[in-house]
Amino acid sequence: MSLDVSPHYPVMLNEVISSLNQGNKKTIVDCTFGCGGYSNKLLEAFPNCKIIAIDRDPSVKKFADILEKKFKKRFYFVNEKFSNLESIISEHKKDVGSFIFDFGISSFQLDDYSRGFSFNSNAKLDMRMGKNKISAYELLNEAPIEDLNSVIKIFGEDKDHKKIAKEIVRTRYIKKIYSTQDLCDAIIKAKGNRYFKKNPCTKTFQAIRMIVNQELSEIFNALKKTIQLSSSNTIITAVTFHSLEDRIVKKLFNVSRDSAQNPSRYIPTIHKDKKNTFLKKTSSKATKPSEKEVISNPRARSAKLRSAMKMGNELLEIDRRALKMEKLFQLEEKYNV
Repeated sequence: MSLDVSPHYPVMLNEVISSLNQGNKKTIVDCTFGCGGYSNKLLEAFPNCKIIAIDRDPSVKKFADILEKKFKKRFYFVNEKFSNLESIISEHKKDVGSFIFDFGISSFQLDDYSRGFSFNSNAKLDMRMGKNKISAYELLNEAPIEDLNSVIKIFGEDKDHKKIAKEIVRTRYIKKIYSTQDLCDAIIKAKGNRYFKKNPCTKTFQAIRMIVNQELSEIFNALKKTIQLSSSNTIITAVTFHSLEDRIVKKLFNVSRDSAQNPSRYIPTIHKDKKNTFLKKTSSKATKPSEKEVISNPRARSAKLRSAMKMGNELLEIDRRALKMEKLFQLEEKYNV
């Protein structure tokens, strides 16, 4: 009998399982545990495997407890950021055959209005996923207008970034921006009374959430360490929901695959007879969810799956400047020191 760990169906579940078929399934690391959807199905699909699950959000422990009872010694949960992967798997490194990532925010986090992720609530602005330095409330009320403008422009990709940043600063001069509704009011006032296909607050909320949680730096650091720590034939699978997330995965996979095709002064030279030594992509293009899945689960509509296999055991040191996203990383670090 299948255990319904979560009311939220994991995106592209069958595709994720298929991507791991070529690798060693002795130990799988689920780097973004969430509600446990992937871990549960993988433990059922591969009866002899063990799973190490990681999540920075302590509130998911209730889902981990269910799997620990059902699968006993086959499932282990660690409440930590996945960028700290090296210390988490240090004792199991030789046994790990696959890593999976499901980036972005979980549905249960959005649905918990008290955490201030959703513009449908009127809770205090928080948006912390766990193990954070600052909250959305602190960022919005303390960051200079230049930084707010950059955050909304780069992370939210909102063309009205200047107007929104200016209105946030004007509003907080009168009173603190305390709740999600306070932020929504400032955004809507900045954008004016226009028609929008989706909620006009979406992009700014996304931008603030990403900077608060240092999401993109976390993705880069975790994937870099995964590639470095992996032994030969290890599978690395990543599901993204946003263009910036996917850009990091795609660029990092390309850089690691073959430096000869990605010339940069930040990437070490690989001898020609070691071409494709480090990482081999399992498909030339990203996999997208089926039309049927998108209809049944609208959250899947923007998802992309990329997977690669580590080739050999050599260590490749990757400088993040090779990704040409340095301003983005520097902004995240400024508010997470």
